[in-house]
Amino acid sequence: MAHVRKSTEELIAEEEKKSEQVKARMAELKARQHAEERKRDNHRKIVVGAAAMAHIKIDPQFRRELREALNKAVTDPKHRAVIPDLLDEKAFLQAMRAAVKKEAAEAKEAAKAATEPAPPADKPAGEPQPVKGGPEGPATA
Repeated sequence: MAHVRKSTEELIAEEEKKSEQVKARMAELKARQHAEERKRDNHRKIVVGAAAMAHIKIDPQFRRELREALNKAVTDPKHRAVIPDLLDEKAFLQAMRAAVKKEAAEAKEAAKAATEPAPPADKPAGEPQPVKGGPEGPATA
C-alpha cells in the first residue's frame, strides 16, 4: 500500500489541534493549582483564627491589640456583625459570661443524666411503663 503524504495544511491543522489540547490541559492544571492554594490558604486562616480566639481569652493585652487591629481593618458592616464580641470589650465579657453559664448548664445536665437510672432494655426511654393489673396490664378474669 502506498504511503500518502499529508499536505502542509493538514499538518498545520493537526499541530493546531494538539496545541489547543495542550492549552486546555494547562488551563485545567492551573485551575486545580489555584483551588489547592485557596484551600490551603483558607485552612491557614482557620488555624490562625482559632489560635487568636484561644489567646484572647487568656491575654488581655493581646485582646486589646487584636480589637484595635480589627476595628481598623474590618469596616464592612456585614463582617463587623459576625464579630461584635471581638470589637468591644464589654461585648466580649458578656459573651464569655454567657459561654460559662452555658457550659455550667450542660455540665449539670450531663451529671443529672449520669445519675438517672437507665430505662429497661425492652422499653424505649420516655414511654410510660404499664402497671400490673392496670388498664395496660394483663386482663384478670
